[in-house]
Amino acid sequence: MLGSFRLANLSTPAKVLVTAFLALIGVGYLIGVRNIFEHHTEADLKPGLTVDDLRRNYHGMDAEVTADSRAHSPSIMEQMVRPGGPMRKFLEKGGEPAVRSLTAWLESGSDESAFTQAALREPGDPSAQRVIGRQCVRCHNATDGEMADVPYAQSVLDEPEYALVMSVAAPLGGKPTPESKSMRLAPIGRPELVQVTHAHIMAIPVFTLIVGGLFLLTGVPDRLKAVLVPLPMLVLCADFASWWLARMIEPFIYVIAAAGAVFGLAFGTQILCIVYSLWFGKRTADSRLQ
Repeated sequence: MLGSFRLANLSTPAKVLVTAFLALIGVGYLIGVRNIFEHHTEADLKPGLTVDDLRRNYHGMDAEVTADSRAHSPSIMEQMVRPGGPMRKFLEKGGEPAVRSLTAWLESGSDESAFTQAALREPGDPSAQRVIGRQCVRCHNATDGEMADVPYAQSVLDEPEYALVMSVAAPLGGKPTPESKSMRLAPIGRPELVQVTHAHIMAIPVFTLIVGGLFLLTGVPDRLKAVLVPLPMLVLCADFASWWLARMIEPFIYVIAAAGAVFGLAFGTQILCIVYSLWFGKRTADSRLQ
């Protein structure tokens, strides 16, 4: 039993420890919110973060094709090799011609006819196929590459195959058909959703439980605790489940949007109450955990 123990009864070193923990968790949560913005914004091919971005990522949607919208639908490979992207450093080992050639091919729509074409941007530049063969196939090959699960060629000695490369080089929005001005924006793939779900389920509930436990030791009225303590965890269950349910049932998109707002409000309230109770709360006569 917790008895009448309150956080205010902790020693000063313990208070500093808990406060530092809450500061890290709070900053980490804000960074997570920023990551959501970076990951989901413009998914609907329009600037800004809206419900349609969630709809595209978790359910899929149809969007009107315009020159501007195409610019907001880069392929996975294009995102990876942009300045600051995780694969940019490997591309830059091929020098400026390699960077120009691959980015020119990706930005033009990754057409098969241009895959083996040299000098797409400047005379003397290699083809996209040659750049990928020199800078990427060492890791991205099906035989013994470190990234064998995303191969561009069968072995390190083979030329990159267009069909394999297009698994990551195709524009995420797809290509419009000649007879239509709209295109289907597919949701994120199942493997990526499995990975994201696993990472979130293994991490977020842990610190949510710790913060909830600390909140129980505050002087907040028990009726309010009865609501705020389980709320963030219940919201997480609804949120994670909706990621998958939304693939089949579109209205669950709104559950995802609402869950994020409710979790942030409840979680932030818990942290603020804990900090206040630590440093400004009243000590109780029973200073021990029972």
